[in-house]
Amino acid sequence: MRPTRVVGTNSPGWNELVPMPLFKPAIAPLPDDVRALTALRFFAAFWVLALHYTDFMPADFAAVTGFFAEGKLGVDFFFVLSGFILTHVYLGRLEQGDFAWQGFMLRRFARLYPLHLATFFVVVAYVTAGRLAGIGFSVPEAYTLEAVWPNLLMLHAWGIQDHMSWNYVSWSISAEWFAYLLFLPLSLLVLRLPFGPGGRLVLAGLGLLVASFVAEQAIGRPLTHLTHDFGILRILPEFVLGITLYHAIRTWDLEARHAGAILAVTLGGILAIVHWRLDGLWAVVLLAFLIFAVASLARQGRLAWLSGPVPVYLGEISYAIYMTHAIVFIVFFRGLGLLLRDPASPHFWWLGPIALALTLVAAMLAHHLVERPARRWLNRLFAGGFRRPSQAPRIHAAPKAHRGAVF
Repeated sequence: MRPTRVVGTNSPGWNELVPMPLFKPAIAPLPDDVRALTALRFFAAFWVLALHYTDFMPADFAAVTGFFAEGKLGVDFFFVLSGFILTHVYLGRLEQGDFAWQGFMLRRFARLYPLHLATFFVVVAYVTAGRLAGIGFSVPEAYTLEAVWPNLLMLHAWGIQDHMSWNYVSWSISAEWFAYLLFLPLSLLVLRLPFGPGGRLVLAGLGLLVASFVAEQAIGRPLTHLTHDFGILRILPEFVLGITLYHAIRTWDLEARHAGAILAVTLGGILAIVHWRLDGLWAVVLLAFLIFAVASLARQGRLAWLSGPVPVYLGEISYAIYMTHAIVFIVFFRGLGLLLRDPASPHFWWLGPIALALTLVAAMLAHHLVERPARRWLNRLFAGGFRRPSQAPRIHAAPKAHRGAVF
């Protein structure tokens, strides 16, 4: 097919050549709130939930498909989406030189930390009660005093621990915090590259390959398997991929005529990769393209079914789903293990749906009683507590607060 030059970018070059039957120049900016992307967060969180859910089920799901075992890739989706959304929210201020790093970090702290802290103390209470009752734990090294301070400081994905600890899924929150600390220099680096969006995407892809090589050679594990053992290396190239992906969406749109086929091929490719448990990097690339495709089609007024109130609400509570699901599963199934002879027996198949329902209830409570009120309170506190006599601090939000910022 004959490539056509895309207009409207600052940097001409070979990377601006895009096959036009699939892409077209973007003629409008993304809306402040891309509701379809918010909804996608629920599916990513549910994928991670499914991974841990199967650990408690009697059936051998891995013998049928790798879909559940590869649920960890839902975290990689969040990492790419985080870079994409934060760039959507703050790129204008970065370009205008009006970005306040302190305000940005305070808002990110208010977004992440309250629920992280709350779930940490829930696990502490559970472990303490278990030990007082004389109940043992299968992984006692996960609940040590030495692991407390890395968790409280959100450093437990920085390679300073040799195992996951406490609310073990929170390693990804530590990785997110690391990416937030680097958001400003990474964004400025991407902005100053002498390439257009295509070249930036290529470089981000190369960075993903380099990080994968380092993970394999230096750590001995695939990049998409890293958690406590340098999960910060896992997020770094994916976060940058999300940043460069946003630069691409400012320039290109999907050709609406092929939207259905493009989404079908993308989703089919992701399912094939995880079903046969192929290299997770390919899934990361397709997950990134899924973000691009959904954002592009949402800008064109499509995917209304994904932007409805129910999918968007589930996306809004996805962070709470992610942070509470492991706790609910452990407490629920461990408690049943004390009451029932064999809760893993196929005769107790009905326990699974109950656990899922309890997870949803716990997430809703955590979202409405902890996450949202604590975030609002901290943002008000930061806005007032750091006020100077002559100037209020620049604690900027999106023009309209985007619901898909992270998790």
